[in-house]
Amino acid sequence: MLLLVSVLLLSSCSNRIERLQRQVRLEGIESVHLPNYQTLQMDLRVMNDSPHKLVLKGAEAHLYYKDYRLVTMRLNELVEAPKRSGSAVYPTYWDVEVGNLLSVLALLGKVRQGDLSGCSVDLMLEGRGGPVPINLSREKMPLSEFLRIFGLDSEDLTNLLK
Repeated sequence: MLLLVSVLLLSSCSNRIERLQRQVRLEGIESVHLPNYQTLQMDLRVMNDSPHKLVLKGAEAHLYYKDYRLVTMRLNELVEAPKRSGSAVYPTYWDVEVGNLLSVLALLGKVRQGDLSGCSVDLMLEGRGGPVPINLSREKMPLSEFLRIFGLDSEDLTNLLK
């Protein structure tokens, strides 16, 4: 009996998480601004039709070219999306650390030509969607694949970086 109750509770919880995933999504990146070389503002469009407030507590991303880490970005403040807020744009602010500025400038030249080969991203996110913790980690994801998640390609990246 205990086993049956456990299975029912787990399947109920699984359905709840699936429902929450349908109600919450990152729809895309609206714009990117570089007020200076140490701060990046990224405006994200987020859909929250869930009955829970979404909270992004922390995030960190690393940009690599081949095996060299060129840029590290860390979210520098909490981001919250109120419950049932629908689709809205939220500004996020990131601290930027550049390892080797000349390498980054060379990489920007490649990106502007549409060449994303050799570029990859590590991403770690931590937050909550009401009662559900959100912890996401991706390592060495090709930059082109990372951009596709947001419906972007190399041309969109070039336009965002202008």
